[in-house]
Amino acid sequence: MYKYLLLTGCLVSVLMSSCSKNDDSTPKSKTELLTASVWKIASVGVDLDKNGTVDLPYSLEACEKDNTFKFNTNGSGVSDEGPSKCDASDPQTEDFIWSFKSNETILSIAIPNSLLSGDTTIKTLDDNTLEVYIDVDDPGSGANVRLYFKLTH
Repeated sequence: MYKYLLLTGCLVSVLMSSCSKNDDSTPKSKTELLTASVWKIASVGVDLDKNGTVDLPYSLEACEKDNTFKFNTNGSGVSDEGPSKCDASDPQTEDFIWSFKSNETILSIAIPNSLLSGDTTIKTLDDNTLEVYIDVDDPGSGANVRLYFKLTH
């Protein structure tokens, strides 16, 4: 009787392990991560000395916090001003184009009239966060500074 129970237990154990779901641990591609959902700006800041730390955070207005960016798998996208617009004359939506460069370390974005436009370096891209930076010349001082953009779902 003991051998029968032991054999049955082993058989059940083998069947359960072979019938369990396969753990699909295949990582998502950067395109899948970027295009999975709409992004909102979480924070913007300036890194004066380009050491990876934001020295001057930008205080976003409510009309900026509700703006969204939708990246499509075909390299197109749509920016949306959201429910509140900072300037009533701004269009509600604008189409843009995007692509990856340099082995998907650069996100090139062409959004009309936006600071989030140009070749941006990807710092973080995962299921919840897109963090990029771009080096620009400060119009006031002429110094080259780094602008950080953090977007979330």
